[in-house]
Amino acid sequence: MKYGNIRSPHALIAFEAAARCGSFTRAAQELGIGQPAVSHQITLLEEQLNQPLFRRLHRGVALTRAGQELYDSVSAAFGHIDQTVETIRTRRKTRISVGTDFAFASFILMPHLADFTARFPDIEVNIVTNQTGRFGMDANIDVELSFGHCGPQGILLLAERVTPVCSPAFLAQYGVAQTPADLCKMPLLHLDSEIENRWFNWESWLRIAGHIPTGPLGGHRFNTYLLVLSAALSGQGVALGWTGLLEQHLQSGQLVPASNITLPSERGYVLTSRTAPHRQSQVTAFTNWACDMIADGNASRFAFANKDRNGDKRL
Repeated sequence: MKYGNIRSPHALIAFEAAARCGSFTRAAQELGIGQPAVSHQITLLEEQLNQPLFRRLHRGVALTRAGQELYDSVSAAFGHIDQTVETIRTRRKTRISVGTDFAFASFILMPHLADFTARFPDIEVNIVTNQTGRFGMDANIDVELSFGHCGPQGILLLAERVTPVCSPAFLAQYGVAQTPADLCKMPLLHLDSEIENRWFNWESWLRIAGHIPTGPLGGHRFNTYLLVLSAALSGQGVALGWTGLLEQHLQSGQLVPASNITLPSERGYVLTSRTAPHRQSQVTAFTNWACDMIADGNASRFAFANKDRNGDKRL
């Protein structure tokens, strides 16, 4: 292969190393070859150019004017090649890890992830879930989508709006609860939380809705929202429905409102990111996509949540 009038890339590689190191010996050590091989390649290059590229000194070598001109060109070209190789390598192997809880992964990310892949085929997404959706200082997580209050470094993606939901069969049996007190007469499905007051539970929701139960609330209890929803879908009781998460269930009619009261709060799903600089563009792409994806769904979510604005109260 010819590089201009240069017949071999080996001569250019040896020349660049010798010029940068200022020594044929150090260049040979860096390239893992013998010093005579470097000297031979340089001699061939000088013969092709018909002029010396180095001044041989007592210790090391120094570039001639022609050598400096060639070195400037070769080093720039090698730098561009290195950058292109790194871009290709990173693009093919870029993977970002997104940490969230089971519910957000199941009801929001998974139905829309194919859209992200179609838009950004060079970015692989590794979804990591746990019960809380929080990952602390885990350096392996590039994007965290967790439920709570939004801090200065976060983006509030999906605000908390909660209405009681049940299956159509359950509603046919019990009817729509006209007051919060009516809900207490129905089987309630509870989500236990490791963190108190992290999100609405039946006690806090009823209190904000204007009803304080006179005794303990009965009903089945579960430690994941997926189990709560499974029980609601099978007609076992009334669940608190986070309308942003349950858009598909509500639109399809799998779940229906058991009450006309929807309560918002200042909490919600918050996006925070922390990543190495070489993945920043990919994390930014995911962040922008997530914001757009949530925004596209807000109109239908809020249309449902705002059916009864008189029920809106804030924590």
